[in-house]
Amino acid sequence: MDISKRLETVASFVRSSRTVADIGTDHGYIPIYLYKNGRIDRAIACDINREPVKRAESNIVSSGMKAVIETRQGDGLSPVKAGEADGIVIAGMGGMLIIDILEKGKDKTEAAKELILQPQTDIDRVRKYLHSAGFKIDDEQMLYEDGIYYTVIRAVHGMEKYEKEEEYLFGKINIDKKCAVLKSWLEKTMEKNEAVMNKLEEAGTENSGKRLEALTEYQRLCGEVRECL
Repeated sequence: MDISKRLETVASFVRSSRTVADIGTDHGYIPIYLYKNGRIDRAIACDINREPVKRAESNIVSSGMKAVIETRQGDGLSPVKAGEADGIVIAGMGGMLIIDILEKGKDKTEAAKELILQPQTDIDRVRKYLHSAGFKIDDEQMLYEDGIYYTVIRAVHGMEKYEKEEEYLFGKINIDKKCAVLKSWLEKTMEKNEAVMNKLEEAGTENSGKRLEALTEYQRLCGEVRECL
């Protein structure tokens, strides 16, 4: 079964679970891939909407995995019972939605061994939430596919707090790894920032001045991290 590099990376971060809940499963590709490769024994594929559940069901049946991968419709982690899954996968959603799902399903996350998350936005806030919720970031990887940058995070139970804001913004593990994909992202981001900063400077209003000040500080952090990579 061929899956995207993004989904393959997400699947590779499942390392200590034998039963996985895939939240927002869409086509059911991740649990199918995991089972096919002997990485899990069972999975629960969940989605809030009926159409994705039907797509997942069709793919699961055609893959011959109906006995080991169950589909359930529901909001976030609500279809899953506490302790039913020792791994939770949430990929391809906004960061604030992921935080909301984890917060509402605390009893399920507390019972899980690992969380594998791939937030599309607000990645720094996801990192901060994990630390506030008693998780540490065990691994992280940035990748680039079809013109889009993605970040995959694996979190496990443990106490951890980053010392610097840039470690939350860009990922301490990515910085420590001297991640080439992060460097590429920073260079493109700084180029965009420069164009916006020039326009804000030209506007010369009070509001643009405040935005320029904040963006200048962000640009400084981007530059500092880029020099470390």
